[in-house]
Amino acid sequence: MFFPSSRYLKSLLLSSVLALSVTGTAFAHQHKQHQHEQHQQHKHDAHDNHQTIMVMDGYARATFALAKTGAVYFTLHNSSTSPITLTGVDVDSSVADDAQIHTTVMQDEMMQMREVSEGVVVKPNEKVMFKPGGYHVMLLGLSKGLEEGSEVPLTLHFKEGETMEIELEIVLPVKKDGEANHHHHKDHH
Repeated sequence: MFFPSSRYLKSLLLSSVLALSVTGTAFAHQHKQHQHEQHQQHKHDAHDNHQTIMVMDGYARATFALAKTGAVYFTLHNSSTSPITLTGVDVDSSVADDAQIHTTVMQDEMMQMREVSEGVVVKPNEKVMFKPGGYHVMLLGLSKGLEEGSEVPLTLHFKEGETMEIELEIVLPVKKDGEANHHHHKDHH
């Protein structure tokens, strides 16, 4: 009789979660020492006490082949009753060297990108859009250009209150959009 290994089950579960995120929505919850089956049940239970953050409409913008930077956009929806702060982003090292939260600011009559080191707060029952001309995730040191149809694995780090930390692993599709040449950085800080 075949019994799947724990590693196989984790891989299968991760694949299921990543498939969910590719379709545009992923869920994150407080990390606890539950079995994966219990965690999945809680994730879909509308009456549980877990705080929830959703990632919707996410994608990485396709780049030219030798690009060294790329941009990622999505909408965060906080469906909880407490503010949640996006504190950082990690990118898979096969894609880029670093991922940073950036915003666009007007300085000396020029639009410039700046790193957001204090994080981005998503108020209870509200959404924050990461879009061209506003908040976005900047991928620095791309190993190769982002080709349409490929995927970008990211880990989003959140903090709720003073103690609870949430980690959300997502995989976003790479697509083209009409905002060509929008994200070229001269100053990365």
